[in-house]
This record gives sequence, structure tokens and C-alpha cells, in this order.
Amino acid sequence: MSLVTDTGPALIALDWGTSGQRAWLLGEDGEILDARSAGRGLLTTTEDVDVRDPRARAAAYEAAFRKTCGDWLTAFPALPAIASGMVGSAQGWTDSGYRTVPARVDFTSLVPVPHRDGVLHLVPGLRIPSGEGPGDVIRGEETQLVGVLEALGDPREPVTVVLPGTHGKWVRVEDGLVTDFATAMTGELYGMLIAHGILSRTAADPVRDDAAFLRGLAAGRRSRGLATEAFGARPLVLDGVLAPASLPDYLSGVLIADEVSHLLRDPEIPVVLCGAGDLCRRYTLALADRGVEATVLSEEITARGLWRHARAAGLLEDRLERTLKP
Repeated sequence: MSLVTDTGPALIALDWGTSGQRAWLLGEDGEILDARSAGRGLLTTTEDVDVRDPRARAAAYEAAFRKTCGDWLTAFPALPAIASGMVGSAQGWTDSGYRTVPARVDFTSLVPVPHRDGVLHLVPGLRIPSGEGPGDVIRGEETQLVGVLEALGDPREPVTVVLPGTHGKWVRVEDGLVTDFATAMTGELYGMLIAHGILSRTAADPVRDDAAFLRGLAAGRRSRGLATEAFGARPLVLDGVLAPASLPDYLSGVLIADEVSHLLRDPEIPVVLCGAGDLCRRYTLALADRGVEATVLSEEITARGLWRHARAAGLLEDRLERTLKP
């Protein structure tokens, strides 16, 4: 995607996760001038690399970075660059660490990674330390969260931000402070159950079936337990009640209903959804089933979050100073 604007580029920004990589060339006001998407996530980048060897790992990440952004780096050599996501994990280019919750979302300290074309600045994640129970971590979604809060006008009152995906996040924010969050492996569980085991033998290639999804939501709401309700998809197909191609939507409903039932802790607090369109549609239905009307925002808002991180860390001011030097 390329957009025509009257301003020049000011920042290279990347959302670099486990399975994919999205990159944006941003203008003087953070507007998107160009955008790219590639399957160069952590898994692909390190596929043939000994991740215990930091030099080999760094070389692989630099090569992946240049494949996506090399022409931008050549055309705009003084441009600052920033990235969030698994690129900053222990198996990433460099471990950018975590900030402990409660924490503000205006990250002013980034981790610089030198490379042959300049420096890539990595955004830290967020963590809840383990104590009597397990803790939790966020890496990448903290940037999406910043874009969400800006779109909402940086509210002071509490809000629950739901970021559905492979490892969905439910984040509680109050006056710019992340006070709590929880991760649900709903997307990963769905993928494993559909690809492996008995349900994979029962299902057929999926077709959209909203009725099956709503039936799954209802089963999840009155749940006898997630493991029991998930298996229930098989006898429904065997008895001819559910078409094999509708099993995936039914299972999706069961899993999402279970997640919502456990993580929707205060229905009186506004809920905002941000993610892929179809996922947000499903979560909107699941929340409505609990009497909650959610606001929905596009996941492209991540680019805006990266812009705000760069501005808070002084990367854009540094560029301006370099430009103004005689």
C-alpha cells in the first residue's frame, strides 16, 4: 500500500511478531506514507539459526530487516527506525526487557540495536511478576495499546482493552496507567484443536456459519467445562445436528465464550476491541451475549502507537536537530 502525501518521511516503524512482520514509512505527522507486510516473523527469521548464538541471530534479523526496509534505508539514510514485538524477545534481535506493571504507556526509554545502516530502537514489553500464582507478559501489544488510547482521546477513566489473537490480551488501563492484564491462548488452542486430534478428523474445510458460532457461544456460556464443551462438537456432527464444515465456527464460539466468561471482570467498565476484523466481530458477539457493547478499532492503529513511542523517546526531535544543523 502506498499513499500520496505532501510531507516527507520521518520514521520507519515495524510491528515484528512471532509469525509476521509489518512495516510502515511514516510522515512528519505520523501519517502512513507506505506500508508492507511480510511473513518474516521470529519463527521464519530464526528457522535455520542457532538462537543461542547472538551473532548468528543478529545477522538473521538484520537480513530480514533489510529485505523489508532496505530501499527505505538507502533512500532515507538519516531516518530513525523503531520496532516492537517478538523482535525484542529473548529469541529476537536483542532482548529489550520488560517494564513491570503498574506502568505508564508513554515509553521514553528504548533499546538501541546498531546495524550497518544505523540503529533500530526496540520497545520493551510489559510484565506481571510471578508470585504465589503465575505472572504474565505482553510484547508488542503494548504498542497497539498506545494507539488505542490515543484514538479514544487518552481517557482518564478506567477502560478494558481487548486485543484478540493467538495469545489474546485483556488489559485494564486507568489514566494512562496499565494496572493489570491477562493473556488467553484462545487462538492457539483453536489452531491446535482444528489441526490435530479427534476434532480435526471430525471437521471439514470451514465455511462461515454464524448460527454454529452462536450455538458454540451458548454452550460456552452454560459450560460444563472447556474440555467437555469442546468435545461436544464431535457428537453434534455424528448426530447430524452440526455440519462438519460448521464445526470450526462452533468450536470458536465455545472457546471465545469461555475466555469472555473468565476475563470480563467488570461489565460496567467500557470495553474496546482492537484486532483483525473477523476476530473483533466474533468477540463483539460474545460480549453482546454478556450484555456488553464494545467499541471496535482497527489493528492498523499499531503504526500510531509506534509513532508515539518514537516521539516520547525523542527520536523525532533528534532527527529534527540533525536536519537543522548547518
